[in-house]
Amino acid sequence: LLSKISQRIGMTFLPPRVAKWRYQRGNRSLKENLSKDNGSKDPNQIKNSISKMKQDNDDEEDDVPDELEDIIELLLFSVQDRDTVVRWSAAKGIGRITMRLPRLLADDVVEAILELFDDSDDDAAWHGGCLCLAELARRGLLLPERLKAVVPLIGKAMHFDVLRGQHSVGSHVRDAACYVCWAFARAYSPQVMKAYVSDLAKAMLLAAVYDREVNCRRAASAAFQENVGRQGNENFNKGIEIITIADYFSLGNRSSAYLNIGPSLANIANWYLEPFVDHLISTKVSHWDK
Repeated sequence: LLSKISQRIGMTFLPPRVAKWRYQRGNRSLKENLSKDNGSKDPNQIKNSISKMKQDNDDEEDDVPDELEDIIELLLFSVQDRDTVVRWSAAKGIGRITMRLPRLLADDVVEAILELFDDSDDDAAWHGGCLCLAELARRGLLLPERLKAVVPLIGKAMHFDVLRGQHSVGSHVRDAACYVCWAFARAYSPQVMKAYVSDLAKAMLLAAVYDREVNCRRAASAAFQENVGRQGNENFNKGIEIITIADYFSLGNRSSAYLNIGPSLANIANWYLEPFVDHLISTKVSHWDK
């Protein structure tokens, strides 16, 4: 409740507006797309969109009150809370407030979120950080130039696994990382994602086939399916064949995922064979859970 109230108070300090600088993938109305003479997209569309964002360097340079800094600090602290419901509420609050900030201040918020990933063993910070990144991407507030720093972190989060005593911690982080991949598929155009598709696709399929938890395997499969549908066959070669084999129900059985689905995927898309073998040798063979 403290997280919810603080974010609502923070929003009263800012005028109700949508940031002009945010990244927008473009109009995706099916009716308008079908009415065009040529369904292909203008290759310069993304360049024009980014240059427009840079020109829009926020006319709204209103004075942001000092109290807002305290509220954002409180939300960033709440994003690392031990309870999932608090982290989730704080992440949504950061997204709502950032939507109304000038670009430079919003960039400072993104920088603070990336610092949450500095501690490689803090599962709460990694989970909250992933939720924040997904919320920002979903709202167009994570600009394309930030993806170079964000994608490697998401790749690590997809395999986050920390041994605490006699049990493993990290399934909630891996699940949130799948949510980030799902949000990326919907937020960015194929031209923007093209440079990062290879790394994300490998991470998603490794999680879909070899994760210990069934909910993470299914989340990774759903994220991969969303990417195939939104990003197209050019970015995800043989994507339809892959999601046909690695679907929601087939991944429910872990033995089947390891022994049947993994080899089948490596057979139809042999560029995944080497990452699969590397992951099994480097991580799974020496894993504490025999």
